[in-house]
Amino acid sequence: MSLWSRHKRHALAGKLVLLFIISGVIIVSVVGLSISHGFHEHFRETLQPHLVRYLEYVQQDIGMPPDRERARVLAEQLNLEIQIVDAQGVWSSRGTQVDLATLHIQRRFQQNGIDYELADDRSRHYLIGHKGDVKLVFSLRRSREEGGGWRAVYPLSILLLLLAVLFHLTRRLFKPIDIIDAGVKRFATGDLGHRINVCRRDELGGLAASFNAMADDIQRMLDAKRQLLLAVSHELRTPLTRAKVAVDLLEDDKRRVQIQEDLNEIDTLIGELLEIERLATRHQALHKTPCDLGALIADVVNGAYRGKVNIDDLPHPGPVLDVDMARVKLLLRNLLENSLRFTPERAPAPTVHLESFDGYVALVVQDFGVGIASEHLAHVMEPFYRADAARQRETGGYGLGLYLCRMIAEAHQGRLEITSTPGQGTTIKAYFLKRETSRM
Repeated sequence: MSLWSRHKRHALAGKLVLLFIISGVIIVSVVGLSISHGFHEHFRETLQPHLVRYLEYVQQDIGMPPDRERARVLAEQLNLEIQIVDAQGVWSSRGTQVDLATLHIQRRFQQNGIDYELADDRSRHYLIGHKGDVKLVFSLRRSREEGGGWRAVYPLSILLLLLAVLFHLTRRLFKPIDIIDAGVKRFATGDLGHRINVCRRDELGGLAASFNAMADDIQRMLDAKRQLLLAVSHELRTPLTRAKVAVDLLEDDKRRVQIQEDLNEIDTLIGELLEIERLATRHQALHKTPCDLGALIADVVNGAYRGKVNIDDLPHPGPVLDVDMARVKLLLRNLLENSLRFTPERAPAPTVHLESFDGYVALVVQDFGVGIASEHLAHVMEPFYRADAARQRETGGYGLGLYLCRMIAEAHQGRLEITSTPGQGTTIKAYFLKRETSRM
């Protein structure tokens, strides 16, 4: 079943229309049955005695034994159908005989020495009189024909027309729900500046207004948080620089190295926080330029990771993409540092290579280290998340590296994908949108 059909099947408007249909069928059925039952009861209790009395007068006029000529005259004058069964045979005023065996006998009674039976079929009422070997049958057309026929189409057509109008009105009534749903999805994808435009004064208009007010509050809160974080991060840089200068003057080499490592970690953390906030702010544009991704990988690995990381079969020339080179280098360095950090000394060195997919190029970093447990795999790209709760110095990091890599990939309309097997290693793929440009 397609997504569209599932959506329509669960749509509120569709449920309401289905409710209208069921209600309409029930109402028509109940009203029809009530009218039919009421008419039947009314005929049986009120009209039937008059009809019997009327036909008795006709029978007395025809006589017993009946006079066929008089019966013919009365049948024409009174719009009756009369059938006589006696010693002379069977005679019918309309020329065709009534099959009495098919009639549903409703009542039997005796009056003035004559046995009577009341019966009917789908179109006529019958009064059958018996006296000796003579049988006299009168029939009258029913006041309405039950079931079927064109008359049954009229209420059904009106019902369908009414349902069509109700469907149109319901769709129009609930159309703002689609607008609100689209607005919520845009807001959820990070478009915090999007607002819902619903010109209604009912509950749906109020819902849209409440959403817009909530979006304004969230945006103001996030902007204030970012501004505070940026301001604090910038302000920390000045005392951090002074601390580095002061540390260089220490005579205790061991103590100086330890403090310098701590200060470098703080400096790296501040740099990552600033970079994350810049990427999270939509007003900050990427500085994209045509870049040979293979050459970029070779430059980073040969510059800082020679002998520590292996490069597997990079194409030459590599794919040329429009990317922010500084940020892609930052992503690659973070991935390599992360792989080296969790690779034992005797394990094979991490490798880096490129893979091409429809519309995307993936930068792949693979290590053969300790791997990541399945319960942590879904969370390692969240900010400040660490698989080992104890922040030991030998494990390093503050849980921002992979989150920053994810932000960089998503800023390039790509994504970050991690697969891992504990004890065997981890593979991380950073996908970049393939927008190849001509070489200069």
